[in-house]
Amino acid sequence: MKKLKKTASMGSKRRRTTKHPGSSSSSTEQSECLVAQLPQALIIDILSRLPIRSILNCKSVCKTWLHLMSDPLFVGLHMERSPANLLIQKTPFERIASTELLLVEIVEEDFSNLEIIRLFPNISFPDTDFRILNSCNGLLCLYEDSYGKSEITVHVCNPVLGEYIDIPVANTDKKFEQHFAFGFSSGSNEYKVLQTFFPDKDITAAPCLAEIYTVGTGEWRSIGNAPFRLENLDANAFLHDSIHWIEYSSCDGFVSAFDFVLEQFKLVALPPASQIHDGVGLMYPSSVGVIKGCLFITNGVCMEDEKFEIWVMEEYGIVESWSKKFVLSNLEVQHSISYQPLYFLSSGQILLCEDHESIGVYVPNLERIHEDKFYKGKDSFLVTIHNPSFVSLQGISKVEELKVLRKSLNRTAAAIDDNQNVRVDSCP
Repeated sequence: MKKLKKTASMGSKRRRTTKHPGSSSSSTEQSECLVAQLPQALIIDILSRLPIRSILNCKSVCKTWLHLMSDPLFVGLHMERSPANLLIQKTPFERIASTELLLVEIVEEDFSNLEIIRLFPNISFPDTDFRILNSCNGLLCLYEDSYGKSEITVHVCNPVLGEYIDIPVANTDKKFEQHFAFGFSSGSNEYKVLQTFFPDKDITAAPCLAEIYTVGTGEWRSIGNAPFRLENLDANAFLHDSIHWIEYSSCDGFVSAFDFVLEQFKLVALPPASQIHDGVGLMYPSSVGVIKGCLFITNGVCMEDEKFEIWVMEEYGIVESWSKKFVLSNLEVQHSISYQPLYFLSSGQILLCEDHESIGVYVPNLERIHEDKFYKGKDSFLVTIHNPSFVSLQGISKVEELKVLRKSLNRTAAAIDDNQNVRVDSCP
């Protein structure tokens, strides 16, 4: 961001000048008047189309615009149009330094000039040793483990607004193998947290149980037995009021899911075995997520031919709509390198996270990952797709204490770019 030149010192006196009809200051005032005369709905529509950084800058233009950006119409329009971002969590495995989040907007038309916002602890999110459980409507669910202590903390946070609340987790000494997930019920317009756990240290002694917490009530409710527990949760797996995950022990042939409207567990059928791996019928789903409004799964790497498949459910809940979109070949599986599909580009290429160390661009027609990396970290990192929003926790947290880390919302706009580790070139 270029600094504006100072035209006068703060202590100097301004000389009175006569404003002429054709002067630049008069033109500026006329422009401001024209903007002010625009219908409010039109201003909201325009602002909702801007990138996150530009919107945060606009918050400091005037009080009118500041209030408009908390208007439900703006929040809803922006959430519908919010472009996909990569949310990169640095230093996730060991706390060498404070956790830092990078928000990278995916602009397919121009990879050479990436918009990156650095989000810092105590400004955008609580400064704790957490991991991101999942994302929903621009809100993040953060899990803080106390490493053997009886306390567990779950946060719901909007890093763009610098707001978060704590979800109380009681009786943790009587619950074992606890797992959490965050979601939204469009039927009741409520945000909820799901918890599965075992009531005994010997997990074979009693069935897995489930409880649900509705944000704004301050209470957990039992919803009975959990037919399958939460585990292997991908951060970007919320779709159609449901969270999805892979539960290997009891659901062969299905993706596990929980519907936050009905508050019921369910199964989503995998593709027919006859269509998998050219009729071999072996399905080893290694991840499940959402890309461009569709559920997708990755079929485990075949060690013989060093490839894995990406399947997309084009119509949610319709098993016949599973389609094998991509087959990624020539991957280095001999060293147990993991691959995480992140985003399907309109060019047919795929953003792919390689072993938590870099993000590459897989080129299907060349059957390889391009040598120039989209992003390369100095240390290991976690990454997920995140659609940032301006959903405020203020109207949601009726019981929970709302904690605002950033009094001045436009401070995020001053976040500096972190482009030194980013390089994207067009593939040959």
